[in-house]
Amino acid sequence: MTHIVLPYRLGKAFGKSEKLNNVNILAGLFGSGVFVSKYPLRANLYFTPLPVEGVPAQVVFTASKRKFKRAVDRNFIKRRLRELYRHNKTELYEALTVQGKTMAIALMYTGSELPDYKALEKSYKVLQQKILDVLEKTA
Repeated sequence: MTHIVLPYRLGKAFGKSEKLNNVNILAGLFGSGVFVSKYPLRANLYFTPLPVEGVPAQVVFTASKRKFKRAVDRNFIKRRLRELYRHNKTELYEALTVQGKTMAIALMYTGSELPDYKALEKSYKVLQQKILDVLEKTA
């Protein structure tokens, strides 16, 4: 079943339609996807049709339970990653829309200490540029 997303949801918001929760897509993402990394971030990319129309990318955020025993810390990291993605997604969405592709992304924090927002933002911008480069190569 496909859902239609209204255009206003694709602004700076991060709505339910942009969250990846399809088990089959998650299996493909971690099984056969491409990955790019810039410490302390890693992104798995999987070019696939998405179950929601009007959304060029769906994302899932993770933090290691092995490195961060407390759920409070993992949730803090995931909240920071969501905020970074939300503020910087427009460039990625435009590139995907121009090429007519859809993709699933798993954004993982691989560091071992709690992140500083400024340093994390710097790493994310480099990572996003690498994602855009991969997108251009697959065109």
